[in-house]
Amino acid sequence: MFQIDQKTKECSKISLTEAWDPFDIPANSTFEEQYFIGGPGDEVEVQEWSDRKPARQHETWVGVYTLKDCYPVQETYTRNSSVTTSTRFLNLQLGISDPNVFTPPASCQSARPERMVELSC
Repeated sequence: MFQIDQKTKECSKISLTEAWDPFDIPANSTFEEQYFIGGPGDEVEVQEWSDRKPARQHETWVGVYTLKDCYPVQETYTRNSSVTTSTRFLNLQLGISDPNVFTPPASCQSARPERMVELSC
């Protein structure tokens, strides 16, 4: 994964600790709640899942998916107190219309790997 510092515009490579598939709720997830988004007559039922375990206070991942067909609506990852990634999924279509979106910017070709520091409480 690549991370771009918005202030300096520097690009660095960071390792993901786990493979991530936004179209798949991880098997060890905890069901949080089920609710409707939208307005009367135009609402979608969704479920919220997380990696929260008993006796833990904070999740590092929360995902919201449609009840029908399990389409992703939103995913939030928290690495530490200063790194949170939130993704909203809009206008989903099957297939990849432009595979070039997966090509990192040229500035990332010379980026050096950088380990993210995990904070423990």
